[in-house]
Amino acid sequence: MKARIFVPAALLTLLALVPCAALGQYTVVLGGLNSPRGLTFGPGNRLYVAQAGSGATNGKITEISNPSASTPAVRDVVTGLFSAVHTEGEAVGVDGVSALGNGNIFAVMALSNEALGFPSSLGHLLQVSQAGQIRSVADVGDFDFEWSKAHLNLASHDFPDANPYAVFALPDKIYIADAASNTLNLIRPDGSDEILAYFPNNALADATPTCIAQGPDGALYVGTLALVDSIVFGPSAKVYRVDPNAADPSRLLTVLNIATLWADNLGPINGCAFGPDGTFYASEFFTAPAFANGDVVKIPFDRPDQHISLTGGKLLFPAGVAVGADGTVFVSNGSAELPEGQGQVVRLTAK
Repeated sequence: MKARIFVPAALLTLLALVPCAALGQYTVVLGGLNSPRGLTFGPGNRLYVAQAGSGATNGKITEISNPSASTPAVRDVVTGLFSAVHTEGEAVGVDGVSALGNGNIFAVMALSNEALGFPSSLGHLLQVSQAGQIRSVADVGDFDFEWSKAHLNLASHDFPDANPYAVFALPDKIYIADAASNTLNLIRPDGSDEILAYFPNNALADATPTCIAQGPDGALYVGTLALVDSIVFGPSAKVYRVDPNAADPSRLLTVLNIATLWADNLGPINGCAFGPDGTFYASEFFTAPAFANGDVVKIPFDRPDQHISLTGGKLLFPAGVAVGADGTVFVSNGSAELPEGQGQVVRLTAK
């Protein structure tokens, strides 16, 4: 599955020796996490982080109340989510998370049951209540796997494939970015699924969309990993703009062309969000050779060619990004293949 990110074993040994103090002036809000990925704010200044886990069905969604406080309150909203470890060492489980103002949480599980050949919650969009009750809304993974089978010509080197990775929820609709079928999906409350956009291949490999954020203009902005191209050519990740009002899922030509380039020349993007002032933030999985120097960059909405580093490349495999009402930026750190319990949620800017 191309959307999973594997890091050389020798590098893991080195990274295991990097202490939390390596983050310098940045504050670790919560440590001891297992493969933290998606990050989102809910009502009441509550921050939610999806932990893909470390195998043994220990995926979870964790709530951090008042994350800028010196000792924020922490609780697990739901535990026991499916989690497995690939032979290369990466956790597979819950990746994306998004919360509504009524407290409902939506989370998306990785991969596809059809692709793997056994039944599970993998590939499903889940609705999670504040009491930890779980309801499957849609089997996005299998839907995308079937779509990719029907469109093999779009990525003959990788299709069929599916790996739902990011979720962005609104009261009347939910959007999913699939990092393997390279699609943006629209999910209705009744669980119906449609493909709104397909993200074009890069020079060497496919786009691999990993995050969704809604801009001040109401359009959706989708960041891509572009892993292979970034390794070979340098920063190759892109941010695409998709206007949902112009979508026509029934017309393939529209699906293939609705995404327009907004920003490029970024390190592999693994998470994104807009701040209250309209600034776009993206996590870069790495910015230097050998999968090193993860970062978060901010991009002014009216200057998408301007990329401003927030950390100087001091993060380790960052993923989800969330911005508080006061503009404080949070990022999940240590999202892939670190030793168990080494993941963190980090506060990058303090008010």
